[in-house]
Amino acid sequence: MKCTYKKKFPVDEFGRLGGLYSLADLPIAGYKIFERTGVIRVRDKSSKLYKIIDDENGMEYVVPFRNVKWIEEK
Repeated sequence: MKCTYKKKFPVDEFGRLGGLYSLADLPIAGYKIFERTGVIRVRDKSSKLYKIIDDENGMEYVVPFRNVKWIEEK
């Protein structure tokens, strides 16, 4: 199921994704919450977590229920 989710990522001094999410050799300057789109693959009701595959980079992230909104497909 398609969704949007919010997650905190490290950013470089220019506000771009940094650290392990970048090929640039720049230090992490801080953290920023990004809203991205993805596909929900796994739902764990007991711990209230989703495993989401990001649309842009294909990486898997674990995100709490409260930070995920489903996208209605027509």
